[in-house]
Amino acid sequence: FNNLSELTTDKITEGKCEGTSPKNFSTDDWKIIIDAIKEGNDGVYNVGDTKEIDLGSYGKHTLRIANKSTPSECSNTNFSQSACGFVLEFADVITTHNMNPSGTYKGTQYNYGWNIDGWPASSMYTFVNNDIYNAIPSEIKNAIIDTTVVSGHGSKDTANFTSTDKLYLLAPKEIYTDWSKSYDTAKDLTRTLDYYTSIGVTTSSYSGAIKKNGTNASIWWLRSAKSITNNYFYIVDSGGDWSNISANITYGVSVAFRMG
Repeated sequence: FNNLSELTTDKITEGKCEGTSPKNFSTDDWKIIIDAIKEGNDGVYNVGDTKEIDLGSYGKHTLRIANKSTPSECSNTNFSQSACGFVLEFADVITTHNMNPSGTYKGTQYNYGWNIDGWPASSMYTFVNNDIYNAIPSEIKNAIIDTTVVSGHGSKDTANFTSTDKLYLLAPKEIYTDWSKSYDTAKDLTRTLDYYTSIGVTTSSYSGAIKKNGTNASIWWLRSAKSITNNYFYIVDSGGDWSNISANITYGVSVAFRMG
C-alpha cells in the first residue's frame, strides 16, 4: 500500500503468510512442521508420510508419521503414551547395537546379556537417548516432548517399568494389531500405532513391519523383555515377523519419538 488509508477491512485476511502454511510433510521445512503440530494445524500431514533426516555420522534416514490419534485408552492409568499423539518413527534402521552386553551385572555373570531392570536400565537405552538423540538436528531435538513409556519385565523382576523418554524403541503391541503374547507383561498397556493399523500388520501378516539397514532387510530390536527369561528381548526379524533373542546380540536400532 502507498499509504495506510488504502488498508481497508475488505483487504485484510486472517491467517498465515502463504510461505509458512503447512503443505507437504516431505518438503516443508521443520519450522513449518513443528509449528503446525504445536498449533494443531497438521491436517495436511497424513499417517505414513515420510521425510528424510540427516543424522550426521549415522547418515541420512527416513522419518515416518506413525501416529496422530489420541483415543480414550491413552488416558487409562499406567498406560504407555508411546503410541498416543503425534508420533514419528524411523522407517529404517539407523545403526546396530546390543540391548545389553555379555558380562557382569549387579554381581552376576550373564554370558548372553541380561534383561534385569528392563528397557530403562539397558545399554540400548543409554545409547539411544545419548548417541542417537544427540545426532538429531537441534531444531527437531528441541521439539521432541517427554514421553511416558511402559515396558515389560523379565524373569528376575516382578513389575513393569515406567520411564520418561525422549527416544524409545517400539513394543510388539505397537506394531502387531493382534499381539496377545502372555510373555510380554506390558502387552495391554499400549496400543498399535495408527500406521501399522492402517496397513493391517498382524502376527500372521507382517511384511509391513520390515525395515531395512541400507538396502537389506534387517532384524531390529523392540523394548519389551520376555518374562520367562533373564536375558531375552523381543525383536522384529528381517521378514517382519516377531521373535525374541539374547540381549547381547548386535541388531538394528530404529527409534520413535513424539512431538507436540
